[in-house]
Amino acid sequence: MEPLDGWLRQIESGGALDRIWPEIYRHYGYEGVRVFDVHGGTAELTFAEGGEGEPLEELKIVARPWDGVVGRAFNSGEPLEVRDYPQHPDALPARSGFVRSLLVLPLRFGGEDHGAVVMTMHTRPHPGLDARQLQELRILQSLLSAHAALRRQRRRNERQRGLVAFMDEIHKINRLDELVPVLFRSLSRDVAYNAVAINFIEGASLRILYGVGESGHGPRTIGEAIVPFEKETLTHLVFSSGEPLLIGDMTDPMARQMYPVRILDPEPERDEPELRSFLAVPFESRSTQGVLSLQSMRPWHYGLEDLEHLVAVAEVLGYAIEHLRWRGLERFARRLGQLQWRAGEEREFFHQLLLATSEVWNQLGAAFFVRETQEAPFERIAVTGRVEWLPRRLDPVSLHLEQPLMFSRFRQLPEVFRPLWNPEKMQGGLLLPFGEGFIWLASARGFTEWDLQLARSMMREIRPYAERLGLQARLAREAALDPLTGVYNRRQLDQQLARLASLAARHGHVFSLAVVDMANFGGVNNRYGHLVGDRVLARVAGLLKQALREEDEVYRLGGDEFVIVLPHAGRDEGLHAARRAAEVIARDPELSHYGVHANFGLAVYREGDTPEDLLERADREMYAAKKRGLTVLEHPLGD
Repeated sequence: MEPLDGWLRQIESGGALDRIWPEIYRHYGYEGVRVFDVHGGTAELTFAEGGEGEPLEELKIVARPWDGVVGRAFNSGEPLEVRDYPQHPDALPARSGFVRSLLVLPLRFGGEDHGAVVMTMHTRPHPGLDARQLQELRILQSLLSAHAALRRQRRRNERQRGLVAFMDEIHKINRLDELVPVLFRSLSRDVAYNAVAINFIEGASLRILYGVGESGHGPRTIGEAIVPFEKETLTHLVFSSGEPLLIGDMTDPMARQMYPVRILDPEPERDEPELRSFLAVPFESRSTQGVLSLQSMRPWHYGLEDLEHLVAVAEVLGYAIEHLRWRGLERFARRLGQLQWRAGEEREFFHQLLLATSEVWNQLGAAFFVRETQEAPFERIAVTGRVEWLPRRLDPVSLHLEQPLMFSRFRQLPEVFRPLWNPEKMQGGLLLPFGEGFIWLASARGFTEWDLQLARSMMREIRPYAERLGLQARLAREAALDPLTGVYNRRQLDQQLARLASLAARHGHVFSLAVVDMANFGGVNNRYGHLVGDRVLARVAGLLKQALREEDEVYRLGGDEFVIVLPHAGRDEGLHAARRAAEVIARDPELSHYGVHANFGLAVYREGDTPEDLLERADREMYAAKKRGLTVLEHPLGD
């Protein structure tokens, strides 16, 4: 009983059993051993030694453990010794060429099948066991069965705790793209892998959120991709069948013959090993269907316990996705309700509106275009993100749209909207129309039917704000604009300078302004009349706006004088802006025809300055430059 005592101590200690399996089969005079775990009617080979020539890859998953001699042992629950396997009525033909004798210990506890230990002879028949050896085996069988049941229960408890922790973490995140690292960490506690992917079926497209890296650590790469559904053949197979899929070795010729394998590996390194094992389960929620998949670089890495656990994770994942997708829209609606529009700050309001869209979409950027009338061009009044190619204005066009439009190719866009597309950076665009304006969303990955559905929901939330505030913004702009030139008027200038001076005093911001005087303008009025003079002033205003940065603004001070306000600009930036504007004016053929050119006077905010102080200093510099025949003074006048 001495070997048995050692095995029993090893089993009772709860340690790994791989060391004792070879000792057991050799002790009883067998040449090899196969150890199976059984889960829900399917058996999995977990340990094998001996049995030269037997194709073990075919034994990895045995779909029906109750077939053959092993099945008879499961049905009886007793050890079964077969001395002449090929002649046994339940022998499997595929095994008869490799197995001469067989001994099966079925592991059953509490009415549940947990596994089997199968000892084999391959070169000759086994002479048989005596009564004492059979008694030892029954003791060993009883303890191994209890150990298998306990190990499985502990494993289930651990994974249940992991699922509860996963659900707790889900409630702490707000965005769908934050789900991948949380899922990555959660699975790391229970399953080893090199890649995890959440595949959403959205119309004819598949949205893939993926993480790549070694389990137990944070993902090395996190990303998102949108691809045609039919190209992801394994995902398509799992979704169409509605059944989990486990491929032990994706490089195995039989597996490649059965499955059109396409391995997901974003931007693979040159020396990176090939992914081998694949495990995927479908999930479904009220508004989403998809597939959760794991991949490993090790062949036969996933087993039936992993599959069972992933099914449970997928159920939680379906809930999480539903929760997160609509939470983004709810948060967007709450943020809209918190926004306040103030006269003179329309640009900031719409900027905040666009920032709120990033709570729903992860995108390159967005822009808000609006116009005052149907005949007017669309003006870009707010922009966020990396969309520097977007134009400031678009040509007038009738926009009679009630629903958002989704674009995946440049050719799909109406011609007037084609300047919104950047083929080098974009894979998709969404246009959300609102009365006399629209929001444009640009994506580096593209959009799907789900995004279009979400956009419709967003439009219902935004429309009242956009239309009401768009109308108020237009009315406010009209009150703030000089009717002749279309730039801001003197009252708006005083308000803006007071606001910038207040910000500079509180936060130390720098800003400057330039007074612009149109030399020879009086001669235009005297020689050509006031109608021509008005046209020249409007022309100058347009050229000044064209020459400036996005954040700079032009104001009409009165008569033929304008003021340029330059936020976040000191003396050097102001000189650069003045030279640039003067060059644009000097190159204009119409102004050259009338002999009109510009003189500039700069003033940079100093602590304690009032708007009047700034205008007075800039006015003095402008007259000094004019007197000296200069466009602008390089150095400020001494006070």
